[in-house]
Amino acid sequence: MPAKKTDTSITDAQARTFLNSAAEREQLHCSRIVGFHLVKLKTGASWRLRYHDTAGKRRTATIGNYPAMGPAAAAEKAVPLRNERRDVLAERAEQKATAIDAEARAKQRTLRTYLEGTYAQHQARKKSGDATLATLRSNFADWLDRDMAGLTRTDVETWQRKREEAGRQHATLQRAYGALRTLLRHAVQKGVLGVHPLADVQLERPTDDQNAQQHGDARIQQRRQLTDAEIQQLHAGLQAFDAELRQQRRNSRAHGKPHLPDLDRVAFAHWFVPFAHVALYTGLRPGDIYSLTWLEANVPFKRVTKVPEKTRHHPRPAQIVMTMPEPLHDVLQRWWKQQGKPQTGLVFPAADGGRMTKKAHQRAWRRVRKLGGLPDTLDLYNLRHHFVSTLVAAGVPLLTVARLVGHKGTAMIESTYGHLVPKAAADAMALLTASVAPKKVAS
Repeated sequence: MPAKKTDTSITDAQARTFLNSAAEREQLHCSRIVGFHLVKLKTGASWRLRYHDTAGKRRTATIGNYPAMGPAAAAEKAVPLRNERRDVLAERAEQKATAIDAEARAKQRTLRTYLEGTYAQHQARKKSGDATLATLRSNFADWLDRDMAGLTRTDVETWQRKREEAGRQHATLQRAYGALRTLLRHAVQKGVLGVHPLADVQLERPTDDQNAQQHGDARIQQRRQLTDAEIQQLHAGLQAFDAELRQQRRNSRAHGKPHLPDLDRVAFAHWFVPFAHVALYTGLRPGDIYSLTWLEANVPFKRVTKVPEKTRHHPRPAQIVMTMPEPLHDVLQRWWKQQGKPQTGLVFPAADGGRMTKKAHQRAWRRVRKLGGLPDTLDLYNLRHHFVSTLVAAGVPLLTVARLVGHKGTAMIESTYGHLVPKAAADAMALLTASVAPKKVAS
């Protein structure tokens, strides 16, 4: 039960008198609660309880300070301790030890400690490990001395806002935050964290302006010329792909399958090799190559005439007309002969003579990319971008470029590939300036 005012013989008046008159360390004892007393200190006084712990050792516990705590309140805390015979000092020591242990664990949970210790060892096994560690250090420098368990949604929102105000792109923030969440998951797996503190916290979506800029930048990066190295890698990949298939067929024929056609007797081991050459030299969309016929790819006359699939339904569809470049003519002539010199039909037919699916080339393209060392992000459609970009960058009139790729006007070419001709306006102004500048009059 809670203590009553009568539980202690010490009144407030007695305590005040004692505080004003007693010498330092002098004690005022309660006659009703054994061991309960007030001790005079250098400044103020302290309520104490003297008792014996479970081992029989005499102990003294501090209840509170006087005059901040009055006699009744002090007695109210002392009586239960006396009745329950609790070892108050031992409990306090245990609480202190627990607090110290918790503080030590918190120090072990700082982002810096984990990043430079366990996680650095984990990343050392990875090729991109150093880059990942550098990303975490640079993006979360303000959090390095934080307890990872204490990270909150507010922390993430503040971090994102500040980084965006500093001009960081949303995609950059996503990569950095993704690296942090991966680190936290690793800390949970290792038992350093009990739970993932940011498991349900996502970055805010980019603004409309950020989205437009990001997608615009991605378009510009994709719609570019291939480098000279990439072109050579493409040719090397096609040659290696062709050679690999021939060797596989030799092995098959030598080991129980002599009925399979001998690929060493044909010009191309796979239809994708001439298919890729058509894409590279004409800039045709993959879908238009799948539908290309021998009437449109006129080998004897070295001419390609094609109505793009996308405009076929228009009242006045666009038409592509171009002379075959000599390397392409050589490839198609050999493929034409390998196919039996057909006069009609598809250039690249399916096994049943019909049209192949629009994804038929993907497996072969992945293998060519790998054999040539090309980046995985390079799509077959990039060959069309290369075709257009090369012509635009070379100064070919945009209307000519548009017609070669199946556009009636130049609007799309200007909006998509205009960044490749930054000197065009300057050159035009230079031409104008030269035409209107005053001429020197001979004296």
